[in-house]
Amino acid sequence: MSDASRLARQCYSKKSSGVPYKHFNPTSAELNVISSAVNDAVVGSAYAAALSYAEAITGLQKGSISWSIVRLYYSCFYRLRALLFLNQIVPFNCGGEMLLDVKGARFIKGGKSSHHWDWRSIRSVAHLSGNWFMSSDSQDAYEKLREYRENVNYTHGFTDPNFHQCLISGEADLVKRFRTYRDDSGFIYTYLADHLAIAYPTKLIFSLNVAMNDSAIVLPVENIAHLKSIWGVRDRCPMS
Repeated sequence: MSDASRLARQCYSKKSSGVPYKHFNPTSAELNVISSAVNDAVVGSAYAAALSYAEAITGLQKGSISWSIVRLYYSCFYRLRALLFLNQIVPFNCGGEMLLDVKGARFIKGGKSSHHWDWRSIRSVAHLSGNWFMSSDSQDAYEKLREYRENVNYTHGFTDPNFHQCLISGEADLVKRFRTYRDDSGFIYTYLADHLAIAYPTKLIFSLNVAMNDSAIVLPVENIAHLKSIWGVRDRCPMS
């Protein structure tokens, strides 16, 4: 758990049991302390996301589809957390999943668990309006990838996602597809059922990269060096 999440949970734990969360607000002093820890939380989640993504792409190159699907899902899981932190939304668990909207100085419902977001609740945050990663299309893609991951982890009859032929044929060029998904400014492939398992995580990781650059937040040098050491594509490594 990041310091920002720990501090948010500590703040929320002060709420009396009979007080609705909507009527309980953090103090300005508490918000200032939590806000000061947000950038570190962004970095921690972003590194976990980039590491999972790099491992997934390497696994796909070696033909390890099911393992790579799990890593692709977790890359999205951590990326969405990083993007929430970047927008001053702090996820934490305190008897249930909650979110602290630092800018709005309020608590909101986070979802059934850390893997099952309450997307409608998150979209109620005014300053997140227009962010593509919170769209219904993004939600559908994330939930489909989560379904793939759950099939790998919890069933004995997992079948690989129905990838497009360009990803599984003898002429498949994963590096070419990676570049196509990364540069897909029109979101042509991002949400397509036979592409999204790779296209959606690719779009997310580079969107996070841009957002962090815009906020002048970078990974530590040692983290970047490790990502580059395991990156198997002859192109720019995400988050580097």
